Amino acid sequence: MSDLGYFKVEQQARQRHGDLFRVAPCTEMINSYLGTFSYADPYEKAPAVEEERAAVRTVVVGVDDLPAGRVAVDQAAIEAKLLGSALLIVHAGAPRHPSLLDGLVQRVRLLAPDLEVTTRVTAGMRPAEMLLSTAGENDLIVLGHRQGFARRTLRCGVAERVVAQHPGPVLVVRRTGWPPPLELENRQLLVGMRGSAASSRAYEFAVAEAQARGCDIVVLHVVPGPVEVPEWLDWRGGVAVWNRTVAGNPVNELVDAASHADAMVLGRSAGRGRLGSVDRAVLHHGRCPVFFVG
Repeated sequence: MSDLGYFKVEQQARQRHGDLFRVAPCTEMINSYLGTFSYADPYEKAPAVEEERAAVRTVVVGVDDLPAGRVAVDQAAIEAKLLGSALLIVHAGAPRHPSLLDGLVQRVRLLAPDLEVTTRVTAGMRPAEMLLSTAGENDLIVLGHRQGFARRTLRCGVAERVVAQHPGPVLVVRRTGWPPPLELENRQLLVGMRGSAASSRAYEFAVAEAQARGCDIVVLHVVPGPVEVPEWLDWRGGVAVWNRTVAGNPVNELVDAASHADAMVLGRSAGRGRLGSVDRAVLHHGRCPVFFVG
């Protein structure tokens, strides 16, 4: 089953059975009784806080004739559905198979019939140029990462340029992974923190994403020296934020973490037009979908 299929099944299950985490009436009475005597409920969530984040107006996904394009479209459709945004499928140059774009549109509408979907074909433009000129400042660009050395070599220039130059968020999808299959109970969004302004922006972005999905966040703090810091829990905007600290090289630690995460959010650390070593390493070696936030 595709990611869109998992997403639809999960939405239907929630409609039939309601919120799995709602408090039973008996539990409500017990908590109320304890509250009368000033006992704090350790499981009570902090009140939701409105996050200040520019709304994504359109999700723009670049496709080609390879399977990576279909994976990217599935992920882009899920993002558009969750964020209440329109979906734009774009292709640089005439597709080798004229029915490609129509087939992708039908693929999306079959599982998300209410989603606004349009297509665009641009002639005389390279893929990176097409995506950068099509997407607005706050639009989310979605790219599929190809597998194999030859394909990776051909594609890396496109992904690197788009991630480095687009002022808004970019999602690079290497494999099916977000949202994970329904049998995985503890779905979490990983945020790589390196003590920079870019990391702070990534954190704010992740909170908004987690609010849309109803999932937890794991914040991974990478520090250079030996540390022994226990994991601790925060709440932000109604989202559970688990903080973990590891000592080591940021490249190694974040690439390893991206190999086990459902999805990662990473702030771009270098200046406009180029990527830092950590960003580039995660882009090419991380094995989960990665949001790059400018």
